[in-house]
Amino acid sequence: MNNALMAAHIWSLLTRRESLWVKWMHAYRIRDRNFWDIPLRNVTWSWRKLLTIRPIVQHHIWTKLGDGTLTSAWFDKWDEFCPLSSFITPRVIANAGFRMTSKVADMCDHGMWVWPNEWVNRYPVLQNMHNIVLNPLSKDRLVWRSRSGKETEYSASIVWDDIRSVQNEVPWADMVWFPQSIPRHSFFMWLLVNKKLKTQDIMCRWYTSGNTNFNLLCCSLCTSGPDSHKHLFFECFYGTQVWNGVKGRAGMETVRNTWDSISDHLVRFAKSKNEKHVIGKLVVGAAAYFVWQERNLRLFSTKKRSADRLVEVILATVRMKLHTMRFKRTSQVERILQDWSLPRGLLIEDDDCG
Repeated sequence: MNNALMAAHIWSLLTRRESLWVKWMHAYRIRDRNFWDIPLRNVTWSWRKLLTIRPIVQHHIWTKLGDGTLTSAWFDKWDEFCPLSSFITPRVIANAGFRMTSKVADMCDHGMWVWPNEWVNRYPVLQNMHNIVLNPLSKDRLVWRSRSGKETEYSASIVWDDIRSVQNEVPWADMVWFPQSIPRHSFFMWLLVNKKLKTQDIMCRWYTSGNTNFNLLCCSLCTSGPDSHKHLFFECFYGTQVWNGVKGRAGMETVRNTWDSISDHLVRFAKSKNEKHVIGKLVVGAAAYFVWQERNLRLFSTKKRSADRLVEVILATVRMKLHTMRFKRTSQVERILQDWSLPRGLLIEDDDCG
């Protein structure tokens, strides 16, 4: 995301956005050089950061040719095989009598390329470059080309989506991230699913001496089991009490008190928009979040809450979230409103339920 936001400054420089900063950068930093050709040495920290992300965004920033007078023949990307500087060296360019500041218009004469024939033999890729017809009535302009090759309007969100690492969607994605979720609970669930919580069984692996005190590995909730993902959610005696107190409201009465059983159940209905399944995801997220909170509270202070009190907190949090939602009128929803003591004003008659 940081790179996507920084790319906005690069876009401003290349499009010469009307601003004092852009004018100053062109006058004192870029000068007569092409942005893509500026060396990365003896520069300030902020300027170095902008230059460092050039390889990330360069193949997305294309020039749509007009008259060809604003586009560098060597450094800008105006064809699939560009930038030409990636395989034609400055010495070869100079020996052919061209300048490093040459524009596309300088290299094209009535739609024909003017580079030497020996270049075509030396760089076979040039044979695949089609002759172009420049339009003297229009100016060159920059466009952002997405990962799929589509030209789009520039925006930080488009840049972020194109430069991020993309992988296949994991089966639990909709279990963690869904429109009605509580953001902090979703983030916690993401940590939990990926086993990234700093439980003491994981932290003890950081010790190379192997002299970790065994007592530190005890669960702070029940003091009779290990402080681990598997134990806390919800095999711990305390966690079991909490889960037993809320799973009926989640419609998961028959689900065993193990994280694998709970997550398997949620994944099965992860994409469902059924009110019962959405509430199930909310309850599990809240239960896991507050059990972890209680674990930390007891580990780092003398404060404690009973399992019954934690059940009340979890259900109150989910109920508060349900107050922000709207439901279609069905017999199932009528029971949900009654079970959660929700007002009938949350019912709507049309198909747009939230």
